[in-house]
Amino acid sequence: RLFYGCIAVMLGGIGIFSIAGTSLPMILTAAELFFIPQPLVFLVILMIISDSVEYGQWKLGHRDESLTLSVRPLVDKLGGAMSNWLVSTIAVAAGMTTGASASTITTHQQSIFKLSMFGFPAAAMLIGAFIIARKITLTEARHAEIVEELEHRFSVATSENEVKANVVSLVNPTTGHLVDLSSVNDEHFASGSMGKGFAIKPTDGAVFAPISGTIRQVLPTRHAVGIESEDGVIVLIHVGIGTVKLKGEGFISYVEQGDRVEVGQKLLEFWSPIIEKNGLDDTVLVTVTNSEKFSAFHLEQEVGEKVEALSEVITFKKGE
Repeated sequence: RLFYGCIAVMLGGIGIFSIAGTSLPMILTAAELFFIPQPLVFLVILMIISDSVEYGQWKLGHRDESLTLSVRPLVDKLGGAMSNWLVSTIAVAAGMTTGASASTITTHQQSIFKLSMFGFPAAAMLIGAFIIARKITLTEARHAEIVEELEHRFSVATSENEVKANVVSLVNPTTGHLVDLSSVNDEHFASGSMGKGFAIKPTDGAVFAPISGTIRQVLPTRHAVGIESEDGVIVLIHVGIGTVKLKGEGFISYVEQGDRVEVGQKLLEFWSPIIEKNGLDDTVLVTVTNSEKFSAFHLEQEVGEKVEALSEVITFKKGE
């Protein structure tokens, strides 16, 4: 809606330009209407390109963030070069060369200039808006679904890894009250399809590593981190329910994929007021995504109790 609104305002500016004549107030108004929305249009396009990174990962199975984001500078430079060439060509066709003055420009040349500078851009914007409306189907809702699917794929893809340890203990990644995972308002986590674990209703916004290992996944929305220990245990820390919709707002990540982390190392920070302001739940969900490799697990703390960060909270054991 923002994109199409900006295009409509810019087209209105072009329309006023075309009939402004020598009226300075109309010219200034048209200029404001045409130029002010442009940064917003660029922002929307950049967001579409950024969202396509996750779409490509979902579609192709691998992430090409640097390649995808490098497209925008290329398009910007190409567009700038083409527009400079076009303006120069139009100026020559309209007689605006060395020594030209207002009195030497014919009516025909004025018509060429107006058509080229007003008609062609308007047509290009309409064509661009039509292409985006028909071809760009990656909405915010669809992007959120893709990110959730990538998160689910992470838990499934790593479930085949061999777990070497017979007993694994996790510490609490953040201070708060212990919650039974089966009672959280998220079907995937509550059902256990994302692995067995626990949840924390946080009283603090700092999230620490519950186990030592390698960062295997950091979602672009910064609300979830996946860690694989040297023993092959896969731990997913997911902050909030539905927080993928925030697209990273209110989150700060301190790690990247491939980083080595030690237990207790800060992974991310989040601001609960932003989550709550958007009507979302800030509960922190922690699961071992390949928990089927263990025969039993035991909570070391009572549900409902306040648990300090980095205190031992759950133990997984293999059968004898």
